[in-house]
Amino acid sequence: MSVYLAMPLDKSYANGICRNQNKEKVVAKTVDHFRVRNERDILLRFQNRTPFIRPLLDEIDTASSFPILVLRYLDDILHASNRRRLTRQEVRYVAKRVLEALSVLHSDGFDIKPSNVLVNYGQAGLRFEDIQLTDFESTVHMDSPYSRDGDSIGTPIFRSPEAHLQMKWGTTTDI
Repeated sequence: MSVYLAMPLDKSYANGICRNQNKEKVVAKTVDHFRVRNERDILLRFQNRTPFIRPLLDEIDTASSFPILVLRYLDDILHASNRRRLTRQEVRYVAKRVLEALSVLHSDGFDIKPSNVLVNYGQAGLRFEDIQLTDFESTVHMDSPYSRDGDSIGTPIFRSPEAHLQMKWGTTTDI
């Protein structure tokens, strides 16, 4: 699939919300950093194994800058739940999809943080149409030097006790 980007909707092109040729919102990420390349590699590895991981729509190579990752636009589940509390049915709906995606990631020894759960709003009585895990820039294998050495990972508020204490961490830190 080829995605043609219109002007960014915000001032930052490096992590901008843009529109594709169909005028749909997409996210464009570009920066010369191992985390963006890491995110691309993680998405390519897992996106065909579950529909609950945000897909890499396109990667645009440009001669004058770093590659641009084009990702599906989704809203943050934490913001959605702050605006209106999730019902029991919505919690079940979200949890089932998150747990399937985590199962796929954990089966290969990878870990994420809770703020990586994004949604698209639904229609016909469903509050959320799509639930997907995303933002794999800092996702590393549990046997990586980062995990073994207890490097700080993720957003401090979501870090497990192991990560805060700079102990070896792994897939169980998601639970």
